[in-house]
Amino acid sequence: MLFFARFKRTRLAVGVASATLGAALLTLGTAPQAKVDLLETPAIPSVNAKRSLLLDIERIGANKLVATGEFGQILTSTDQGDTWTPGKVPVSVTLTSVMFANEALGYAVGHDGVVLKTEDGGANWVKLIDGNTINQFILETIQAKADDLQARLDELPSNAPADVREQLEVAAEEAMFQVDTAQGDVEVGPSKPLMDVVVTPTGTVIVAGAYGQLLKSTDQGANWTYLGGRIQNPNNYHLNALLITKTGEVWVAGEQGSVFVSSDEGESWTAKKIDYDGSIFGLLEAPSTRTIVAVGLRGHAFRLPFGEQQWQEVSTNLRETFSSGVVLEDGSMLVVGSRGLVAKSNDDFQTLQVVRRQDKLPSAAVVQLNQNQLLLAGMRGFKTMSLSEFK
Repeated sequence: MLFFARFKRTRLAVGVASATLGAALLTLGTAPQAKVDLLETPAIPSVNAKRSLLLDIERIGANKLVATGEFGQILTSTDQGDTWTPGKVPVSVTLTSVMFANEALGYAVGHDGVVLKTEDGGANWVKLIDGNTINQFILETIQAKADDLQARLDELPSNAPADVREQLEVAAEEAMFQVDTAQGDVEVGPSKPLMDVVVTPTGTVIVAGAYGQLLKSTDQGANWTYLGGRIQNPNNYHLNALLITKTGEVWVAGEQGSVFVSSDEGESWTAKKIDYDGSIFGLLEAPSTRTIVAVGLRGHAFRLPFGEQQWQEVSTNLRETFSSGVVLEDGSMLVVGSRGLVAKSNDDFQTLQVVRRQDKLPSAAVVQLNQNQLLLAGMRGFKTMSLSEFK
């Protein structure tokens, strides 16, 4: 799954979700002014990190927890969150999401397009790629498309239908405009955040982020393929959330109700657009029914029952923004968000029972600690909550 400095996916005005994006995108289109390159500055371990802005938390195996947040902090716990140990991280940018393939191998993503990797359970991390590399990927992909269109136009017979020629000319001109934009991004440097990361059952790593960034690696991050041109996203809407289903499908969702699904680990994608003009920040799958749930801005939530094509809007009667969620051990689904919102569904996300954190602070992520407790991560660090609050 930028609040203030960047909450997992929201703005302060609406909650956790877009804030991740908001602060990160403030500098887009301007040359970097900072004298310190946070992509080259190792994170400073801090005893206060567990009380700072945290944007994601992941359970690895039975006993380990890993959390990510601002200033490049990655924290691990092996005692149900009682104590936390900072990892050795080579960057100081805000880290938005973390996912592990197994108890040793994990990946984290964040601002400026950074992708990190650990092979020792989170103690030590290395940088795989950042926004410089991604900008170059995008430029090369768009340049290849522009070259192909120009070659097809040059090879077009002189007696070709006028409408065919016009279509190619328009497409080639648009492609060259995109090349100019991509070249500008290369010159500006890294500035676009990655928002989420997942690992498929076969070990393929997929990352998604602002302005339609979508990439995958099939060799644990040694090489990457840019997938942004393979989805129907001509406006480069931000991609905020990823999900791997029980059957290995990859789902990605973002702005303007955009949802895409791939059954071949990102090689091809099918659009599953929601009739909604806002942003989606979280995706869940009901374990027994395989219903897909999408949650987003200002209390908007949708469900897509397995085998159906039409999303159903859930009547939440809420105005708070949802940021992310988790499937609990009993199969129920729980989502968190702005203004201390914590909401639980026992009926395939058709209805919600709502409680709130006493401090009313927004949460970016949540895990279940045990049968009785949740651990929330967000502004000012961690917060435990008892499941008994849901009557």
